[in-house]
Amino acid sequence: MPRPITRVIVSSAALSLGIGVAGAWAQAPRGASPVSVQVSMRAGVVSGVVRDSLGQVVPGVAVTAIGTTQAQAKTDSTGQFRLPLVPGDYILRATRAGYVSPYRESIRIRASAQLERNITITRQPGLPERQVLLASTGMRLADPGRGDSVEDAETAPSPKAESLHAWYLRYLPRTVLRDGGGPAGTGDLRTDFRYLPSFLDWAVAGSARAATTFFSDTDFSGQVNVLTTSAMSATRGWTSDHWPRGVAYLAVGAPVGTHGDWRIRGALSAGGLASWVMLGEYEARDARTHAFRMGMSYGAQQYAEGTGPALLKVAESTRTLATVYVFDRWRARPGLEIDYGLRTDRYDYVVGRTFLSPRAGVRLGVLPRTFVTASASSAVVAPGVDEFLPPPSSGPWLPPDRTFSALVSGSPFQPERVQRFEVGAEREFGVIGQSRTVGVRWFHEATRDQLATMFGLDAAGSVGHYYVATAGDVTLNGWAVRASGSVTSRVRATLDYSISHASWQFGPQASAIAAVMPSALRPERERLHDLTSTLEAQIPETDTYLLVAYRMNSAFSRPDAFGIEPVLDGRFHVQLRQALPFQPISGGKIEVLMSVNNLFRDPQTGGAFGGSFYDELLTVRTPRRVLGGVQVRF
Repeated sequence: MPRPITRVIVSSAALSLGIGVAGAWAQAPRGASPVSVQVSMRAGVVSGVVRDSLGQVVPGVAVTAIGTTQAQAKTDSTGQFRLPLVPGDYILRATRAGYVSPYRESIRIRASAQLERNITITRQPGLPERQVLLASTGMRLADPGRGDSVEDAETAPSPKAESLHAWYLRYLPRTVLRDGGGPAGTGDLRTDFRYLPSFLDWAVAGSARAATTFFSDTDFSGQVNVLTTSAMSATRGWTSDHWPRGVAYLAVGAPVGTHGDWRIRGALSAGGLASWVMLGEYEARDARTHAFRMGMSYGAQQYAEGTGPALLKVAESTRTLATVYVFDRWRARPGLEIDYGLRTDRYDYVVGRTFLSPRAGVRLGVLPRTFVTASASSAVVAPGVDEFLPPPSSGPWLPPDRTFSALVSGSPFQPERVQRFEVGAEREFGVIGQSRTVGVRWFHEATRDQLATMFGLDAAGSVGHYYVATAGDVTLNGWAVRASGSVTSRVRATLDYSISHASWQFGPQASAIAAVMPSALRPERERLHDLTSTLEAQIPETDTYLLVAYRMNSAFSRPDAFGIEPVLDGRFHVQLRQALPFQPISGGKIEVLMSVNNLFRDPQTGGAFGGSFYDELLTVRTPRRVLGGVQVRF
């Protein structure tokens, strides 16, 4: 019978901390302090049901969370538990006498996030669980849960009638190291050992036990991925310059007391185009006053000359990018959050080499569950930077597997500089754990040296190499409406619609862009309608995770070289993670990952690295990237 997989759906809920002081006092019970009101309103709830391997609910199971705080709850008669927790990171465990419970998982509870866990534990046969020995008579009380009758209660041997060692040998389950009973002279205990394990058996069993104990008894968590990635042209299909190649990905992290967590992520690929990336990061717990995040990343791309026709156009054999960043979210007081930070990048292939990208923002509660927001940022984006920057923690990080060169031969790479300002308002609705947010904002964006990215200009229709050029300067003003939150207990969605007006001033490379891709050169004044949507579904019954993102815009560049007007078009990203019904290690999980997309930039970054609104619109003939493989989480 296959081992049951520990399934988890975790639901946590947390109202945003930014509630105005007046609103907080208005809802506070008489005599409560503002701090206690703030903590209770931000508390999340981990809940779920504990069942055994037969699907029956198990009462009396202790579910413990250790992390930002420490708390424990026991399942009731229906197997359900409810564990209030403040936002932060925790290690969740489930234990009960007489049951085998390898369950151990690192979870993160965030504000307004829904988390649940359905846990399966296995009854361990042969152990005297629920056996209460009467010291005076040596009798065992009947256990109806095991099918014992009143008569069975008197069959338990008294510790006085035989040695404690013999009594344990009688009732402990048989193992590979013991096929018989206790020593001679213990009555019906067996003494005919039919199998004596060798030293090799002991070594193998001990090594396996030590490996699984390390992952279940330490606070380390992470994942190991063995992936295969490829790309195909939207018009020509598979091309010879980008056959499937293997990628190894590793992520390891651990908590630092109750303050925060450190993590290391890295990926490596080999072949004609050898590349690797690495990131080290420390992130403070979300519940702290200063929830800061700091780290550094480094990426390198190196190829052998002559590995492909497109690569011959690249002058440098190696390109590197180093990034150092520090960001902080400061809860100055209840109802007031301030975000600020700085990122510095060093490119060895761009004019200027070192660049700074600061940003700042504020979120102020003016009424209960109503907030005013404002932000300002200045970012420098280099050609090909998307090949090196890390994605969100939820997705695998692929090393640079595409090369790029300047469209105008001999011209140096110029970085794109983006300045963005936003002012808006947000309103939260719904109950804790299933809240929804609706917001409106005005934005202004000014971009110098806006980049255009073009695939498929080679005769072979290459998808592993692209060209970049500077189209000019563009200014954008517009309004946006955003709605996000829980659709059901298993589905979360985000919908963002914007309408904006753009003004262009073309640069010296605009004529070169127009010669190969006329629709990438825009009218001097342009109106844009943009609709971006994401949907995340977590299906606990099958342990399935699905992410779908889609962006539709009225001003995508045409994929052909004949039309001069932009067109209404869309780009998509689909990711599926399916857990397999067995555990490679105690408390771990093995998943199959499949992903298909033709979005050039990761849809989950949300502009975290300051990209321009036009970056995706001026990416022409984006190939479809296909990714598949196995993820082992521990």
